[in-house]
Order: sequence, then structure tokens, then C-alpha cells
Amino acid sequence: MIVRTCSTFLAALLLLLPCTKSFTAESSGLDTKSGWIDPGWRRTVARHTITFGETGLSNEVFEFEIKALDEKGAEAIAQQSFQYNSHFDELSSTELATLKADGSVVVVDERAIRDQPASTDSSSPYFDEVRNRIIAFPHVAPGDSIRGRLVYKAKQARFPGEFARVWSEPASQPPELLEVIVDGPASRPLRIALRNVEHWEERSNDRIVHRVRFRQDTPRPGQIDDETLSYAARFEASTFADYTAFAATLNARNAPMARPDEKIARLSREIVGEATGSRAKIERIYNWVARNIRYVGIGLEDGGWTSQPASAVLASRYGDCKAHATLFKALLAAQGIEANLVAVNSQARYTLTEIATPNFDHAIAYVPEIDQYLDPTASLFAFGSLPSELAGKPVLNIDKGTLGRIPMADPTRFRLAAETDYVLGKDGKREVRSVLSGAGVGAQLGRALAQGLDDSDRRATARKLIEQAGLTGTGDYTYPNPRELTDEYAITSTFQISKTIGLDRPAHVRMLPLTDPRRSLLRLTARQTDGRPFVCRPLEYREVASLTVPENTFFYEKPAPVAYSATFEGRTGYGMVHGRIDVSSTIVLDGRTIRSNAVFRLTLDAPVCPAEFGSAIEKGVDKLDEFRYGPIGLTPKGASSVVEVSADYTEGANAYVAHDFERAMERLKPLAEIGNARAQAHLGAMYRDGSGTKRDAGEAVKWFRLAAEQGDPYSQEQLAYLQETGPGQVRDEKQAADWYAKAAEQGKAYSQARLAAMYRDGRGVSQDFAVAFDLFSRAAEQGSTYAQMSLGLLHIKGQGVPQDLAKGVSLLRMAAEQNDSWAQYNLGWAYESGTGVPKDAQQAIKWYTKASDRGNEQAGAHLYELTRGGGSFWGSLFSRLGLARW
Repeated sequence: MIVRTCSTFLAALLLLLPCTKSFTAESSGLDTKSGWIDPGWRRTVARHTITFGETGLSNEVFEFEIKALDEKGAEAIAQQSFQYNSHFDELSSTELATLKADGSVVVVDERAIRDQPASTDSSSPYFDEVRNRIIAFPHVAPGDSIRGRLVYKAKQARFPGEFARVWSEPASQPPELLEVIVDGPASRPLRIALRNVEHWEERSNDRIVHRVRFRQDTPRPGQIDDETLSYAARFEASTFADYTAFAATLNARNAPMARPDEKIARLSREIVGEATGSRAKIERIYNWVARNIRYVGIGLEDGGWTSQPASAVLASRYGDCKAHATLFKALLAAQGIEANLVAVNSQARYTLTEIATPNFDHAIAYVPEIDQYLDPTASLFAFGSLPSELAGKPVLNIDKGTLGRIPMADPTRFRLAAETDYVLGKDGKREVRSVLSGAGVGAQLGRALAQGLDDSDRRATARKLIEQAGLTGTGDYTYPNPRELTDEYAITSTFQISKTIGLDRPAHVRMLPLTDPRRSLLRLTARQTDGRPFVCRPLEYREVASLTVPENTFFYEKPAPVAYSATFEGRTGYGMVHGRIDVSSTIVLDGRTIRSNAVFRLTLDAPVCPAEFGSAIEKGVDKLDEFRYGPIGLTPKGASSVVEVSADYTEGANAYVAHDFERAMERLKPLAEIGNARAQAHLGAMYRDGSGTKRDAGEAVKWFRLAAEQGDPYSQEQLAYLQETGPGQVRDEKQAADWYAKAAEQGKAYSQARLAAMYRDGRGVSQDFAVAFDLFSRAAEQGSTYAQMSLGLLHIKGQGVPQDLAKGVSLLRMAAEQNDSWAQYNLGWAYESGTGVPKDAQQAIKWYTKASDRGNEQAGAHLYELTRGGGSFWGSLFSRLGLARW
């Protein structure tokens, strides 16, 4: 059964056709919305009528009517896509029309109906058989409905003499009443399973009719797989006696395909060579198939349930998941080693239907002699490792006719390590060598990263990583061939950091690895949101780092050690889950070198964790991050001791966040007085705001300056702001510009934008539009809407750049769409005055309204003039002001 989708229509379970092979560490299938989001449409008619016969041939009629409640809903339903398999079905679509709210009917033009392949991948000759029927409905507006009737007429049976289907209603589906009617011969009675549906069975002569109603009243946010099989309404129907019978049908088709001929036997001997012992032979054959057989997607023989013969796969050197497993099985059979074809789901689905239905989308192999599941399509996974997305999944052993479950992996099978050595020269520049290594799934991640580097400029990637760390410099990567499938893999990077550290004054540095450009994999282990279950996976991460400094440079501050562990247990819709997290880190001083060692280990016995696990895991990640991001304090003066950024600092910082300022001052002030820059920054903020103490701009400047002189960018920025805008006794625009410049050099977008404004206005520095333009550009690249708006005005006014009204308006629009009220005001003014765009009062009103709603008084005045006033004092005043806000 191919899923037939109509927008977010019936979520029927997939068959093996997709033969999915794309696995990434970041895929989780999670719905990250904070609550159920109304799509703005409702299905008022939804009826499936299926008739099947003795031979297994079936016809299906789907009638639908959908009403748009608002503009979002109208846009969503105006185009519908229905998927079908042209190898099995003919699809006809009739009665297609838009039903206008006034009672008129607009029929769909035949030219607005298009069929096209479901995939644009040209690597497989089979893709064209899975097709999408795309229908564009005309004149859809809020209050209108669309309707249609689809008829799927079978050309041949998927399983001769059998019928098996499942329907489910996701919990996130809008309110509706869905009807399913299944009409079959009494000689082929259906076994059925139900949950949260109304069901009637009728007998008429030699036919049995099942009528089912799905009533959706209270939608809720989707869970993993919408927890479809655990909680959602569903109706399962199958003529198969059980999964054993279903497996027997598949085995009858596939077992002959894996029989080795002489060519396969000869190749098997060549691959195995001098290897002795079954495990060594299995590994060589697995590696050969993974490296030499290209994955091409979907082979649709018998609807994706039957592989090509192993000899044909070998001849073509490509195939889908079944083809890979079948050839692997045949090559092992030539050595007298048994392997089984196994069906599994690759998506975030962890249960099977109660009744035997074809609810799998991937095929792998199981080797009984070594009790191991192997996936030959996972071409970057070494022998002995499976994609982590398969861990804990239910499987159907097609050869044996048995159900099983892939075991959860030990954390050592998903191991990552980063080893980084920094050497600081007398000139303040740093040489860095960083090695990212992994084992098991971790090795696959390294290979995937290396393949990405092959396809890009390695030096550009290194430069980007350096810039993301707020530094400047160059770098490069070296690594072995990612196609060589060893259980461990390492990427070595070397960097030259040209941004200097001033060794004539106290400074801070960090020892972070600069190897992996992706998001933190540790954060991804606990990527749960909004109190819902989440996909989780065991792993182990180790980070070792060192920093060697030149003579006459000393350490005075280092992160405190961390020791954290927790055990937890809970339940999801998939059963009980137990877990444990351990985090430990140490840092030691050895002459002119400081060394750190941190370990994060997460153990789990199930692939889906309850929501409450997220906080425990996040806490462990936070503990590790607190250590690894902790700065190393350097000073040109010999320090009597090295201060650890300890629990006192953490307690003080937490008290500050909790607004317990008395406690924060008690814990942080002693640390600030002995030179802790982060404690000094907190004190500066408390004196600035009058939090837990009397407001005192002079004291705020004092503490911010002490931290700023140690290179703390936050303090540099806050000191600059006080000197730019504070009371007279601290105001000094020239010094403000100097401190903004230092923070801007460290990548602080706010400081870049504030300094740009000072250059534009000639405050504290000589007016220089070109410098202002450069700084605004740097801030805008980091997402500063104020900088985007300011760049737009520079383009419009031709200051620091040739005048370009269109470019200026484009930048205003970019910032306005991110809810910057002054950008919205200026975009409204552009439409009102016809600057860079045609005059358009309605567009002006639209943007003035958005700005006014966000408290912009000038926008409110313009809005009043456009909607009520006309030609008054305000109109003449603002026409003189023009684009009024920098």
C-alpha cells in the first residue's frame, strides 16, 4: 500500500517500497511545536470505500470535501497531492471543484491536473512507477470548500489472494469524522484490530462489509510517530493469519533470489581470501557489499517486496535495501554461512500493528552464527555497527517467520572523542592541533563529515569554524579514505590562530576543539520539547585538551572539576525505560602546560525516553559545557595560586539568575575582588541596575572595566554602553567607541551595530560612512535587524555606498519581516512616499500598523494620517522628516 496523501490526510502506514537508507544523527521525527496548531481547514467529507476479491485485487474510492476556515487554510488546501503506484493501480480523479461560499461551483480545469514521478532521483529506473497526482483548485478563499472523488483501480494484486491494510487517525489531525468501508468475500474473512473507532460488520450473501468511523474531537500535538500505534485511533484489517504467514509469503518470493550461482561463489572466495573463522569472513563480505554496491532507491518488483536475483544485483552493481541484503546473503551462503532477510522500520516508529500488515520500509540482514543485525546499505558504517535509528526497533525475520527486536547498543558503540592541543606563542598567536575520532556510530559520523569536506573547500570550512569562535586564522583537515570501513575513524585538523592574545595584561582563553562544524551531538541526545517523549540514544563522549604557554606567562584561573551522575526510570507508550548519565572532568597544571580531561556517558535500555529524562540529560550536558567553556586565566605576573571557577561562582551566578541578588553579591564579590572576570561582570550588572545594592553608575563602570580589560566581551560591551549613554560622570563617547571596537572584534553583533552608528553620526569618532557600512554589514550577517535596517537606509541615502533604492528597500523588508518596528515604520514610509517602490497606501498602512502595534509612535501618527487625518499638521511634519529613524 502506498500512502495516499491529501494535505495532512489519512496517515496510513508505509510498506517496504521506500527501502529507506538515509540515516543521520540529527533525525528524530519529533514534532517541536509547543501546542496543537490549527491548520485553518476542516474535512467535512472523508470516505474511503474499498472492495477486494478472491484474487486480492482491490478497488478504492476516496471522496473528500475540505473547507477553508481562514486564509492560511485556503492556501493549504488549494493544491492537493495524491500518491499512487502506477505498477499496481490506475488512478482517476473526478468531480473536482471549488465550492464557493455563495453556492457557486468552479470546476477544476484539466490543465490544472498534473502527474509526475514521486522522486526526482534519476539513479534508479524504477522511480517513475511511484507517482504524484497534483491538483490545483481554483479561486479558493476563506469560507470555500474543495471536493473530489478519486478511484484507485487495481491492475494486479500486491499479494495474490490476500488483502492487508491499516488506517490510523493521528492525534494531531483537526476535528473530523472519517469513514472507512471495506467490502470483501466471505471466503477471505478479515482479521481485524481496533482502537478508538466505531465498527460494524454486515453480512450480505457471500460478502462481508466492515464499516468504520474515526471520530476526532480533541486534537493534540503530535508525538513520536504520533504514537500512532499506542494511542491514536486505528483500524487494522488483514487476511493473513499472522506475521508468520505474512513472512512465509515474502520468503517464498525472496529465498530463491539469494541462491548463489557459480559467479557469486567465485566472487565470495575472492573476497574471503585467506580469512579463517566465520566472523572474519562475514566482515570481509559485508565490507565488500557496502563499498561496491551502489544504493539506487526503490526496486518495485512485486511492489517492493521482492528483491532482484543476487546475480542481477552483482551484474548491475546497484540495488535497493533488499538487493543489498540478498546479495550479502548469497555471498555468505557460498561460504556455508546462514543469513536472514529482515524487515524493519527506519523512521521513528517503534511498534508493529497487532494484525499482520505490511508496515515496514527497510530491509537488512541477520546472521544467526554471530547473533548480529547488519545493514549493507549503510555504506559508512563499519562491520558491527548499525545506524542508531534502528536500535530498539521491532523486526520481522522473513526467513524464519519470527518477530524480534534489535537490541540497544552499548555507549561504547557510539563513541566520540576530541583531543586538542594549543600552543601559545610569545607573539600571542596560537598553533592548534585537534583530532576528532569515533568508534561504531561515532566512526560513521566522522566519515560523513569527511565526505562533506571532500565536497567543499576544507580551508574555507576551517576558516568559518575559526570565525564562529570569534577568532581569526587559517586551518585545514587531513583524514583517511572514508570508504575504508574500519571500526574507528579520525579526522585531524590544524589551525593557526592569528588573532593575538595580549600577554602584557590578564587575559582569558578557552581550549575548545575546532574540528566538527555541526551542532553539539550531546544536545541532540536529549532533544525533547514541550513535555513529550523523545528519541534518545546511548553514547560516550570524551574531550581531552591542553594549552602550553610561553615563558613569563602564568595561569591564574581554571574551571573547577565536575562530578555528576544520575539514574532515572520512566514509562512511555512503548514501555519502561531505564537510564544513567555520568559526567566527570578534571584539569591539572603541569609547569607551563594545563591539561583537561572530560567524559560524558549516557546509557539507555530503550530508544524512546519519557519527557522527564530530558532535564536530567540536559543537566549533565550543562555540567560538561560549564567545564569545557570555562576560560583559562592568563597573566604576565606570577600568580600565587590558580583560582578554580568553583561552586561559589556557580551558586552566585545561579542566585543572580533567580533574582536572589543578596546571595549573588555575597558569593560573587569575593571572587570579583581577586580578579574573576565573570564575577566582576555580574557585579557591574548589579550596580548598573541597582539589583541587591544601590544603583551606582561609577561602581558599574569600575567592575565592567576590570572585566573588560581581561578581554570579557560582555563587559566591554556594557562598559561601552554606559560610557555612551550613561550619566555625565561616566559618559565618554570616545572611550565608548574604543570598547565597542574591542567587543566588535570578538564578534559581538550589538557592539558592531552600536559602533557603526557612532561612525555614521560622528560621535566619539570621525564620521565615516564607509566604516559604518562595513560594521553594519558584519552585524547584519549575524542577524541584527537594527543593522539590516540601518544598511537599508545607507543604501537609500547613498551614504558609504552608491545609492540603491531597491537594495535598501529589500533590507528594510528583511528586518521588518523579523518584527523590527523601526524597519516596519521606514518600510511603511517608503510605500507612502514611493521611495524605491511604487506608492501604495495599503502597503503603507499595513507596515505602519505592524510598527504601531509594537509601540512605534511615529508609525502611529502616520497611520492616523493615512486612515483618518489627511493633510493635517502631522502630515506636513512627517513629510519633512522622511525616513526618520537610524
